Amino acid sequence: MTMPGMLRVSRHNHILDRYRKWDIVVDGDVIGSVPNGRTCELPVPCGTHTVSVGHRWLASPVRTFSVRYADEVEFVCRPRPNPMIWIPYGVASLVRHDLFIVLEPTVDAGLAEADAGTSRSGNGGMAGD
Repeated sequence: MTMPGMLRVSRHNHILDRYRKWDIVVDGDVIGSVPNGRTCELPVPCGTHTVSVGHRWLASPVRTFSVRYADEVEFVCRPRPNPMIWIPYGVASLVRHDLFIVLEPTVDAGLAEADAGTSRSGNGGMAGD
């Protein structure tokens, strides 16, 4: 039997969207949620997976990560940082759902080797990261 790894998703405390929990989606399935200012730890089987967070039409880009025996992988999520772009990103999120939330691996995250160079990209060329 293979011991699962651990996926940790932390959400920065922020006034925007503070009352909603954001769903944590791994490999297309909601496996948990993270409230504002909190961290959620979830077991994941060994292998390569995808992760995103969001609530209804507000979501993050999908990130890829790999988990090996007893690894811990950590991501941090938050809304886009600049208040001047919240409204344009909020409106654009009605069409493209992965713009409003930023999902970044921490420095020590066990990312998939193929994804390590591109894990922070994926904002679709939009400014404001």
